[in-house]
Amino acid sequence: MNKARLQGLSAGIIFTTTIFAAFYYGTDKFEGPTPSVEEAKELLVKKGFVVTLPTEEAKKTVQPKDPDKVIMEKEASTYTIKVKTNMTTAEIADLLSKEKIIDDAAEFVAYMNDRDFSKKIQIGEFVVTNNMTYRQLANTLTH
Repeated sequence: MNKARLQGLSAGIIFTTTIFAAFYYGTDKFEGPTPSVEEAKELLVKKGFVVTLPTEEAKKTVQPKDPDKVIMEKEASTYTIKVKTNMTTAEIADLLSKEKIIDDAAEFVAYMNDRDFSKKIQIGEFVVTNNMTYRQLANTLTH
């Protein structure tokens, strides 16, 4: 195969791929029609699911906790935490929990791990309060 034929074949493949991509992304045919609420309920019932409206009690339990929400009802208390070399996030969370800075050590560890704050914790002394959000605590411990 000579150079001209190889270039022609390559150009044909690129041209064909461009045509297919233009039709695929240029039309809305690849998206199905969006069913109405009634159609969705009907389909779920046919598949064996139970569809109900949420009650007030269910709404309270379904809504996740907002770890960044500040709870102002508590009387503010401060604590100076001393982060030492090789302290883990769990150890820090246990200290904060014992001093009543946070309510749930496991939840704080999960927050720190999910947002990669655990890898950025600095060594030193930090003043924290029980009215700080998880984000504020994380920013304090990492800066």
